[in-house]
Amino acid sequence: MSSMLGIASRILPSSLKPLAKRFYYRYRHPIHPSLKRFGTVQDRYYWVSDGDLDTVLQLQNYFSAFFPELETSTSGLISLFDENGVSLGSKPFSVAHQGSTKFRVSALVADLQVSSTITFGSLEVKMDIPKNVLEHVRSEYSLYFWDRFYIGYSNNKGQMCFVHGVDKTHIYHEGSDKAVNWYGTTENYEWAPEMPVDINGYERFSVIMLNRTSKPADVTLRMLDSYDESLKWSAKIPPKGVHRFELSMEDTRPLAPTELRMRVEGMPTKFGRPMVFKEFRNGAFSAMHC
Repeated sequence: MSSMLGIASRILPSSLKPLAKRFYYRYRHPIHPSLKRFGTVQDRYYWVSDGDLDTVLQLQNYFSAFFPELETSTSGLISLFDENGVSLGSKPFSVAHQGSTKFRVSALVADLQVSSTITFGSLEVKMDIPKNVLEHVRSEYSLYFWDRFYIGYSNNKGQMCFVHGVDKTHIYHEGSDKAVNWYGTTENYEWAPEMPVDINGYERFSVIMLNRTSKPADVTLRMLDSYDESLKWSAKIPPKGVHRFELSMEDTRPLAPTELRMRVEGMPTKFGRPMVFKEFRNGAFSAMHC
């Protein structure tokens, strides 16, 4: 099909190319062929609830911002997964027009009776398109909504930080609860965050990688010092799974500790950059995508 499109683009007069393109993509999306009609696109997020750190979801009815003149009250589903991508259960919720709702993962794992040995994994939030919004956009050829919201993390000292989503995981077509994978197989990208690391400054330094594809991913975290000496740690991350590389001064002892650089090899998707947790000895902490 792609070769035929290439031939057609070369032989068609320039005046007809916009019309041909519009006809071909009338019921298709130029970025992803599964975006055919109406629906939502969801991210996959890292969650942790280990008695020290907890995860906070502040969910806003983003449809209200797009369509303030419509009644946009709706419902949704929060789904939790363990580090291997295995489902732990789901929790329904409702949200009012121009409203929001808040959840702590510590309460969700208690409600779902998740084993105390499972302390981190991934989660997905699916918010249904309100009926009035769906009727309002029916005249469009195709329209999908993507809410890349901010997820929060807090510690026992009451400190909190937030990071946003970075990569799409699932497509939900209107009228169906069955997820369609945004990604199929894994890719092999490399990423070198521009963030120097002084490992002596942290109580715990964690690099979190999610595999948002439907195939296993072989991921390597490499640390290099100012003399280009390096150490590496590798993991096979299951489909839709998450891995947490936790490093300490002891782990990186052969390296000069104050100017370390990171490199991620085998990153399964182009935009699924690692998330870094920095936990300091004074109790402060931060989280960021890098």
